[in-house]
Amino acid sequence: MSGKVRVVLKRGAFGREVLHRAVKPVMDDVQEQMEGMAQVHPSIDVYRNEDTDRANVVAACPAPVEQEHGVLTQMIGMVVA
Repeated sequence: MSGKVRVVLKRGAFGREVLHRAVKPVMDDVQEQMEGMAQVHPSIDVYRNEDTDRANVVAACPAPVEQEHGVLTQMIGMVVA
């Protein structure tokens, strides 16, 4: 019996299940870490971007603050996933 097996995934359902639900605990932890580190400067904004096909945590601050302190670069280097 050497028949072929074909697997078809529904792209939308797969995306919701794998790219959102499966990584949600990890993204929650990353967001919590980023929000904690963002306390060092009031201009740092951390938020969850759920409008895309993947889950994202976004940290943003004005360019002069990043150039002077390098806070975003340091934050990214400290996140433990």
